[in-house]
Amino acid sequence: MKKFVLFFVLMLGGCAARNPLVDFRFQTQMVPPYVIASWYRLTEPGKTVKIYIEGDGALVDAEGHSADNPTPNSTFVREIAAQDDSPNVAYLARPCQYLQVGACRETDWTTGRFSPAVIASMEQAVLNLIKKAGAKQAILIGYAGGAQIAGLVAVRHPEYIRKVITIAGVLDQEAWVAYQGKAPLTDSLNLKDVDTLFADIPQIHYVGEQDKVVPPALTEAFVSDPTTVVVVPKATHTKGFQSIYPAIYQER
Repeated sequence: MKKFVLFFVLMLGGCAARNPLVDFRFQTQMVPPYVIASWYRLTEPGKTVKIYIEGDGALVDAEGHSADNPTPNSTFVREIAAQDDSPNVAYLARPCQYLQVGACRETDWTTGRFSPAVIASMEQAVLNLIKKAGAKQAILIGYAGGAQIAGLVAVRHPEYIRKVITIAGVLDQEAWVAYQGKAPLTDSLNLKDVDTLFADIPQIHYVGEQDKVVPPALTEAFVSDPTTVVVVPKATHTKGFQSIYPAIYQER
Protein backbone atom coordinates (compact mmCIF):
# COMPACT_ATOMS: atom_id res chain seq x y z
CA MET A 1 0.00 0.00 0.00
CA LYS A 2 2.85 2.41 0.82
CA LYS A 3 4.38 1.76 -2.59
CA PHE A 4 1.03 2.50 -4.21
CA VAL A 5 0.55 5.75 -2.28
CA LEU A 6 4.01 6.96 -3.32
CA PHE A 7 3.29 6.10 -6.95
CA PHE A 8 -0.05 7.90 -6.87
CA VAL A 9 1.35 11.05 -5.24
CA LEU A 10 4.20 11.20 -7.75
CA MET A 11 1.80 10.63 -10.63
CA LEU A 12 -0.54 13.44 -9.54
CA GLY A 13 2.41 15.73 -8.97
CA GLY A 14 3.72 15.09 -12.46
CA CYS A 15 0.31 15.59 -14.05
CA ALA A 16 -0.94 18.47 -11.90
CA ALA A 17 0.03 21.13 -14.46
CA ARG A 18 -2.08 19.49 -17.15
CA ASN A 19 -4.86 17.94 -15.08
CA PRO A 20 -8.06 19.64 -16.30
CA LEU A 21 -10.03 18.73 -13.17
CA VAL A 22 -8.43 21.47 -11.08
CA ASP A 23 -11.64 22.54 -9.33
CA PHE A 24 -12.93 19.00 -8.79
CA ARG A 25 -12.53 17.09 -5.53
CA PHE A 26 -10.75 13.74 -5.71
CA GLN A 27 -12.20 10.71 -3.95
CA THR A 28 -11.38 7.03 -3.93
CA GLN A 29 -14.44 4.84 -4.36
CA MET A 30 -14.15 1.72 -2.20
CA VAL A 31 -16.25 -0.64 -4.31
CA PRO A 32 -14.97 -4.20 -3.77
CA PRO A 33 -13.13 -5.86 -5.26
CA TYR A 34 -11.74 -2.58 -6.66
CA VAL A 35 -10.81 0.90 -5.53
CA ILE A 36 -11.93 3.36 -8.22
CA ALA A 37 -10.70 6.91 -8.73
CA SER A 38 -13.31 9.63 -9.06
CA TRP A 39 -13.37 13.42 -9.22
CA TYR A 40 -16.47 15.53 -8.68
CA ARG A 41 -17.75 19.12 -8.49
CA LEU A 42 -21.12 19.32 -6.75
CA THR A 43 -22.61 22.80 -6.33
CA GLU A 44 -26.37 22.26 -6.16
CA PRO A 45 -27.37 19.24 -4.07
CA GLY A 46 -30.49 17.57 -5.39
CA LYS A 47 -29.91 18.46 -9.04
CA THR A 48 -29.15 15.77 -11.62
CA VAL A 49 -25.52 14.67 -11.58
CA LYS A 50 -23.66 14.14 -14.86
CA ILE A 51 -21.11 11.36 -14.67
CA TYR A 52 -18.40 11.07 -17.31
CA ILE A 53 -17.06 7.52 -17.61
CA GLU A 54 -13.54 7.01 -18.93
CA GLY A 55 -12.66 4.78 -21.87
CA ASP A 56 -10.52 1.65 -21.75
CA GLY A 57 -7.33 3.67 -21.29
CA ALA A 58 -3.84 2.44 -22.16
CA LEU A 59 -4.26 -1.19 -23.20
CA VAL A 60 -0.90 -1.84 -24.83
CA ASP A 61 2.63 -0.58 -24.27
CA ALA A 62 5.06 0.83 -26.84
CA GLU A 63 5.99 -2.69 -27.93
CA GLY A 64 2.40 -3.78 -28.46
CA HIS A 65 2.19 -5.93 -25.34
CA SER A 66 -0.59 -5.69 -22.76
CA ALA A 67 0.04 -2.63 -20.61
CA ASP A 68 0.94 -3.03 -16.94
CA ASN A 69 -1.19 0.02 -16.11
CA PRO A 70 -4.41 1.00 -17.96
CA THR A 71 -4.36 4.64 -16.82
CA PRO A 72 -5.26 6.74 -19.90
CA ASN A 73 -2.51 8.84 -21.43
CA SER A 74 -5.08 11.21 -22.91
CA THR A 75 -6.94 13.88 -20.95
CA PHE A 76 -9.78 13.86 -23.52
CA VAL A 77 -12.63 12.79 -21.22
CA ARG A 78 -11.38 14.82 -18.27
CA GLU A 79 -11.24 17.92 -20.44
CA ILE A 80 -14.86 17.49 -21.54
CA ALA A 81 -15.96 17.00 -17.93
CA ALA A 82 -13.94 19.96 -16.69
CA GLN A 83 -15.62 22.34 -19.14
CA ASP A 84 -19.16 21.20 -18.25
CA ASP A 85 -20.79 24.04 -16.30
CA SER A 86 -23.69 21.91 -15.08
CA PRO A 87 -24.35 22.16 -11.30
CA ASN A 88 -23.20 18.62 -10.52
CA VAL A 89 -20.48 16.97 -12.58
CA ALA A 90 -18.28 13.94 -11.89
CA TYR A 91 -15.56 12.02 -13.68
CA LEU A 92 -15.31 8.29 -13.02
CA ALA A 93 -12.25 6.27 -13.92
CA ARG A 94 -12.31 2.56 -14.65
CA PRO A 95 -10.96 -0.09 -12.27
CA CYS A 96 -7.16 -0.03 -12.00
CA GLN A 97 -6.81 3.34 -13.75
CA TYR A 98 -4.84 5.82 -11.61
CA LEU A 99 -5.13 3.42 -8.66
CA GLN A 100 -3.10 0.23 -8.99
CA VAL A 101 -4.50 -1.26 -5.81
CA GLY A 102 -7.05 -3.80 -4.67
CA ALA A 103 -7.88 -6.80 -6.84
CA CYS A 104 -6.24 -5.40 -10.00
CA ARG A 105 -5.06 -7.99 -12.51
CA GLU A 106 -4.33 -7.77 -16.20
CA THR A 107 -7.66 -9.35 -17.14
CA ASP A 108 -9.42 -6.33 -15.62
CA TRP A 109 -8.38 -4.19 -18.59
CA THR A 110 -8.10 -6.94 -21.21
CA THR A 111 -10.51 -9.88 -21.57
CA GLY A 112 -12.45 -8.94 -18.43
CA ARG A 113 -12.73 -5.17 -18.87
CA PHE A 114 -16.54 -5.58 -18.82
CA SER A 115 -16.67 -8.52 -16.43
CA PRO A 116 -19.51 -8.97 -13.91
CA ALA A 117 -17.16 -7.82 -11.12
CA VAL A 118 -16.12 -4.70 -13.02
CA ILE A 119 -19.71 -3.77 -13.89
CA ALA A 120 -20.87 -4.36 -10.31
CA SER A 121 -18.13 -2.09 -8.98
CA MET A 122 -18.83 0.65 -11.53
CA GLU A 123 -22.54 0.34 -10.75
CA GLN A 124 -21.86 0.96 -7.07
CA ALA A 125 -19.52 3.86 -7.85
CA VAL A 126 -22.26 5.51 -9.93
CA LEU A 127 -24.81 5.00 -7.16
CA ASN A 128 -22.36 6.48 -4.65
CA LEU A 129 -21.98 9.62 -6.76
CA ILE A 130 -25.75 9.95 -7.15
CA LYS A 131 -26.13 9.70 -3.38
CA LYS A 132 -23.30 12.15 -2.72
CA ALA A 133 -24.98 14.67 -5.03
CA GLY A 134 -28.31 14.13 -3.28
CA ALA A 135 -29.70 13.56 -6.76
CA LYS A 136 -32.64 11.50 -7.91
CA GLN A 137 -31.14 10.83 -11.33
CA ALA A 138 -27.92 10.85 -13.29
CA ILE A 139 -26.88 11.38 -16.88
CA LEU A 140 -24.13 8.97 -17.87
CA ILE A 141 -21.65 10.05 -20.53
CA GLY A 142 -19.47 7.17 -21.67
CA TYR A 143 -16.48 7.43 -23.98
CA ALA A 144 -15.32 4.44 -26.06
CA GLY A 145 -15.45 1.40 -23.74
CA GLY A 146 -16.98 3.65 -21.11
CA ALA A 147 -20.13 3.58 -23.21
CA GLN A 148 -20.43 -0.16 -22.62
CA ILE A 149 -20.06 0.48 -18.89
CA ALA A 150 -22.68 3.25 -18.98
CA GLY A 151 -25.16 1.06 -20.83
CA LEU A 152 -24.74 -1.96 -18.58
CA VAL A 153 -25.09 0.18 -15.45
CA ALA A 154 -28.14 1.94 -16.89
CA VAL A 155 -30.08 -1.26 -17.58
CA ARG A 156 -29.50 -2.32 -13.98
CA HIS A 157 -30.87 0.92 -12.57
CA PRO A 158 -33.08 2.63 -15.17
CA GLU A 159 -34.95 4.42 -12.38
CA TYR A 160 -31.82 6.48 -11.66
CA ILE A 161 -30.72 7.15 -15.22
CA ARG A 162 -32.19 10.14 -17.02
CA LYS A 163 -30.14 9.61 -20.17
CA VAL A 164 -27.12 7.82 -21.59
CA ILE A 165 -24.82 9.77 -23.88
CA THR A 166 -21.97 8.05 -25.69
CA ILE A 167 -18.99 9.43 -27.58
CA ALA A 168 -17.23 7.05 -29.97
CA GLY A 169 -18.87 4.35 -27.89
CA VAL A 170 -18.37 0.60 -27.93
CA LEU A 171 -21.96 -0.61 -27.61
CA ASP A 172 -21.69 -4.16 -28.97
CA GLN A 173 -18.29 -5.27 -27.74
CA GLU A 174 -18.41 -8.59 -29.60
CA ALA A 175 -19.06 -6.87 -32.94
CA TRP A 176 -16.33 -4.34 -32.14
CA VAL A 177 -13.77 -7.03 -31.31
CA ALA A 178 -14.65 -8.87 -34.54
CA TYR A 179 -14.23 -5.63 -36.52
CA GLN A 180 -10.83 -5.06 -34.90
CA GLY A 181 -9.79 -8.65 -35.59
CA LYS A 182 -8.84 -9.17 -31.96
CA ALA A 183 -9.36 -12.02 -29.53
CA PRO A 184 -12.81 -12.17 -27.89
CA LEU A 185 -13.32 -10.55 -24.48
CA THR A 186 -14.11 -13.94 -23.01
CA ASP A 187 -14.57 -12.73 -19.42
CA SER A 188 -16.84 -9.79 -20.30
CA LEU A 189 -20.53 -9.04 -20.50
CA ASN A 190 -22.02 -7.44 -23.62
CA LEU A 191 -24.66 -4.72 -23.78
CA LYS A 192 -26.00 -6.40 -26.92
CA ASP A 193 -27.40 -9.19 -24.74
CA VAL A 194 -29.74 -6.72 -23.01
CA ASP A 195 -30.32 -4.37 -25.94
CA THR A 196 -34.11 -4.50 -25.60
CA LEU A 197 -33.82 -3.15 -22.04
CA PHE A 198 -31.30 -0.55 -23.13
CA ALA A 199 -33.61 0.62 -25.92
CA ASP A 200 -36.10 1.87 -23.30
CA ILE A 201 -33.55 4.30 -21.84
CA PRO A 202 -33.28 7.82 -23.35
CA GLN A 203 -30.00 7.96 -25.24
CA ILE A 204 -27.91 9.69 -27.86
CA HIS A 205 -24.74 8.48 -29.55
CA TYR A 206 -22.08 10.74 -31.05
CA VAL A 207 -19.80 9.00 -33.54
CA GLY A 208 -16.87 10.33 -35.51
CA GLU A 209 -17.27 10.32 -39.28
CA GLN A 210 -13.58 9.36 -39.64
CA ASP A 211 -13.34 7.12 -36.58
CA LYS A 212 -11.37 4.01 -37.55
CA VAL A 213 -11.44 2.58 -34.01
CA VAL A 214 -15.24 2.56 -33.57
CA PRO A 215 -16.71 3.37 -36.99
CA PRO A 216 -20.24 4.80 -37.25
CA ALA A 217 -21.51 1.59 -38.86
CA LEU A 218 -21.04 -0.34 -35.62
CA THR A 219 -23.18 2.10 -33.66
CA GLU A 220 -25.79 2.31 -36.40
CA ALA A 221 -26.07 -1.48 -36.47
CA PHE A 222 -26.63 -1.62 -32.72
CA VAL A 223 -29.26 1.04 -32.02
CA SER A 224 -32.95 0.47 -32.60
CA ASP A 225 -33.68 4.13 -33.30
CA PRO A 226 -31.42 5.66 -35.98
CA THR A 227 -32.38 9.17 -34.90
CA THR A 228 -30.30 8.66 -31.74
CA VAL A 229 -27.07 8.49 -33.75
CA VAL A 230 -25.27 11.74 -34.61
CA VAL A 231 -22.34 11.48 -37.01
CA VAL A 232 -19.86 14.27 -36.29
CA PRO A 233 -18.20 15.45 -39.53
CA LYS A 234 -14.42 14.94 -39.74
CA ALA A 235 -14.20 13.66 -36.15
CA THR A 236 -11.85 10.76 -35.42
CA HIS A 237 -11.81 8.59 -32.31
CA THR A 238 -10.29 11.28 -30.09
CA LYS A 239 -10.43 14.54 -32.05
CA GLY A 240 -12.96 16.81 -33.70
CA PHE A 241 -15.85 16.50 -31.21
CA GLN A 242 -15.78 20.11 -29.99
CA SER A 243 -18.95 20.96 -31.91
CA ILE A 244 -21.04 18.58 -29.77
CA TYR A 245 -19.88 19.87 -26.39
CA PRO A 246 -22.58 22.58 -26.11
CA ALA A 247 -25.33 20.01 -26.70
CA ILE A 248 -23.87 17.73 -24.02
CA TYR A 249 -23.47 20.59 -21.55
CA GLN A 250 -27.10 21.65 -22.05
CA GLU A 251 -28.32 18.23 -20.90
CA ARG A 252 -29.56 18.67 -17.33
